[in-house]
Amino acid sequence: MQKRLFWITIIVLLLTFSALAQENWKLVKEEAGIKVYTKTESGSEYKAFKAEMKVSCKIENIVEVLKNSEIINKWIVNCKGIKLLKTDDNDQYYYIETSLPFPFKNRDMVYRFQYIEINSEQFRVNVTGIPEYIKPREGIVRMAKTNGFWLLSSIDTSTTAVTYQMHVEPGGLIPAWLANPFIVNVPFSTFKDLRNIIQK
Repeated sequence: MQKRLFWITIIVLLLTFSALAQENWKLVKEEAGIKVYTKTESGSEYKAFKAEMKVSCKIENIVEVLKNSEIINKWIVNCKGIKLLKTDDNDQYYYIETSLPFPFKNRDMVYRFQYIEINSEQFRVNVTGIPEYIKPREGIVRMAKTNGFWLLSSIDTSTTAVTYQMHVEPGGLIPAWLANPFIVNVPFSTFKDLRNIIQK
């Protein structure tokens, strides 16, 4: 019995340490009330990012902005083109083309935004790339993979904590050593533009 308990304890500890290692975020930028973190993603050369900020706004007001297809291009960074393909209950499907500097070709992806009310104090938006949803366009590289989420957590009646986390496999021939520093600006600029909109 004691031997079995010993091995159970060892397994639990190993799982705990493994989980902590997976959440090994490194703070790489802190400015204007926005924190940006990156971490190495298992099985990928490209890092994931996470951004955090607090805004003077209720959760429902932020959700309203996120769902507004008319202004989404105003806060998604490097957005060359965007089209709402489908709305289904609490899901939205967007085609988004992302601008990249020369000599790289622009990237595109179809994203599924899934809106989930966890409880009265938390709301989550899952963001999933669906590369096979439509045919690739000539001259544009389809991203291999994108996965992430937005998490909105109420701090008080007028303040919300916002977390934005993503991991992207850009596809094509973009070296990881060049892409990884670039991703820091993506959540930072997105947060700045989004905050300007929701706090108007």
